[in-house]
Amino acid sequence: MTEFSWIVKLHPDFFHDLDKLGSRELDNFYQKKKKISRNPLRQKHLSGGANCYREPITDNVRLIYYIEKNSIWLLTIGTHKKVYDKFLKRLYSLRKSVE
Repeated sequence: MTEFSWIVKLHPDFFHDLDKLGSRELDNFYQKKKKISRNPLRQKHLSGGANCYREPITDNVRLIYYIEKNSIWLLTIGTHKKVYDKFLKRLYSLRKSVE
């Protein structure tokens, strides 16, 4: 069996989200990013966004990502409530930029 190679990409606004995180959240994010790049389909699929998944970073911080072919798009990271408000907007803007 050959291992599938995933490419991790960042939504253009993702860096703004990272700037708002503390050092503990950033450390957890980088560890989870490695796990996601190996197996992005291991987490719960989000309703409302086809091929979108969530990854818990801490009790209140979530990472939302989108899978398209062999790419993993990191859409947003932040507090539980804010990421769910942002992810659909970013998913929509990402899809519009590809068209």
